[in-house]
Amino acid sequence: MKLAAVLLLAALPPLGTHFKTLPAGEGKTQVEAACYPCHSADLLAQQRLNEKQWTATVEKMTRWGAEVKDSDKSAIIAYLAKHCGPSNKFTPTKTKPVGRR
Repeated sequence: MKLAAVLLLAALPPLGTHFKTLPAGEGKTQVEAACYPCHSADLLAQQRLNEKQWTATVEKMTRWGAEVKDSDKSAIIAYLAKHCGPSNKFTPTKTKPVGRR
C-alpha cells in the first residue's frame, strides 16, 4: 500500500501549483460543486467535448458517485459544452510531476 501511495504522489504536480479557473457563466457554480471535488478546471477544459459527449460524461460521473442534482444536469452540460467544448481556447497549466526535470 505504501508503494502505491508513493507512486501516486510522484505523479501529482508539486504542491502549490495554481491551476486556472473556469470562466464566468451560467452553470459555473453547479460545475464547480459537481466536478471540483475530483477534477481541476484544466482537466475539464482539455476534454473539448461536444454537448452529446458532455451529457454522456455527466451521466457516467453521476453513476461513479459525483453528486449532481437532476435539476442541475442541464445547466452543467450547457456550461461544459459552451466553455469546455471543441472550440474552447483554454490552455491547461503545464506541470511536471515531483522529482522530474
